[in-house]
Amino acid sequence: MEHFDSVEQLLARKRDSTPVFCFHPQGFRAAARHFSEHFPGTVLYAVKANPHPQVLQWLIDGGIRAFDTASIAEMAMVRGLLPEAACSYNHPVKPRDAIEVAWRQFGIRDFVVDHPAELDKLLAVVGSDIVVQVRVAAPNPHATISFNSKFGAGPEQAVPLLRAIAQRGVTPALCTHIGYQTTAPEAYARGLRLLAEVAALASVRPQYINIGGGFPSLLLPKDKTLDDYFTAIATAHREARGIADVPLKCEPGSALTHRGGTVLAQVVLVKEDSVHINDGVYGAMAEMIHAKTQPPTRVLATGGEERRGSLRSYTVFGPTCDSYDVMPARFMLPEALREGDWLVFSMMGAYSNVLISDFNGLGEHQFAIVGD
Repeated sequence: MEHFDSVEQLLARKRDSTPVFCFHPQGFRAAARHFSEHFPGTVLYAVKANPHPQVLQWLIDGGIRAFDTASIAEMAMVRGLLPEAACSYNHPVKPRDAIEVAWRQFGIRDFVVDHPAELDKLLAVVGSDIVVQVRVAAPNPHATISFNSKFGAGPEQAVPLLRAIAQRGVTPALCTHIGYQTTAPEAYARGLRLLAEVAALASVRPQYINIGGGFPSLLLPKDKTLDDYFTAIATAHREARGIADVPLKCEPGSALTHRGGTVLAQVVLVKEDSVHINDGVYGAMAEMIHAKTQPPTRVLATGGEERRGSLRSYTVFGPTCDSYDVMPARFMLPEALREGDWLVFSMMGAYSNVLISDFNGLGEHQFAIVGD
């Protein structure tokens, strides 16, 4: 990848209209350092958010040493960069052959289940030298997307499942996932209290508690910081009966990566109240389907000067012929917007470059490193 000092320098040298995905190394490193230094426990990076090898390396540079890996491919990628990395197979539903490869070849000793059938499958393949987390569904009205519809046992199922793990001779643990872009720190405190209740009802002491991901980044409330979330977690942990001395883990994805990415998309056409650009939900902007908000945006003219002045509301369409290729929220952009201008979308480091498809033959992107 070419290296540029700024987006302006990149665009000044650009001679074509291909959209660009920009990596900002310091954004990844800084987020990793902050989590590693302030979260009251061990931080696992959820590799799915952005598995680019450079991103993994920058997070490692920032202090990340443990990873939430959901496939053999992710394990291989992480161990190729950091052979001593602590990887957990934190996918609640796993193929038997993948379980065996993870256990035998990669030495994975941390697994997740949310159903007795998955526990039976797991224990039929591996030895007893493992930790098995029960994933508990944690209701959370402050999550932008609930993660309980696909995975997670309710407390009434989690209690006997946790007890069964202990009775079958493997080490029990507990985990949950609060949900995508959770906007209230108290949601994590409630999740911890729920896990403490499950442990107490099962009369089982978990090896550790994994509070999951869901930390807000793109949707972080203006009156909150990540430290407010860490404080709420630490306070609830300290006050929770029976688990106050049980180690904590978390597995952020987007909160570690959002600030490290920028998408540059060119304006192809401006209509009365709509804009067509050359990137969209089939490209690097797929997360907008879920975030439903405009990321921080600047507009640069072809000469590099920034478009300023009055703003107006636009519907923004991607480049494909599919009408689904549209941003689900109206974007506020300068009235002076013109064909050929570049939209500079910040906070795009998660669920972006990894989801680029070649639908309609329009998947080509350039990649660059900007700043450091």
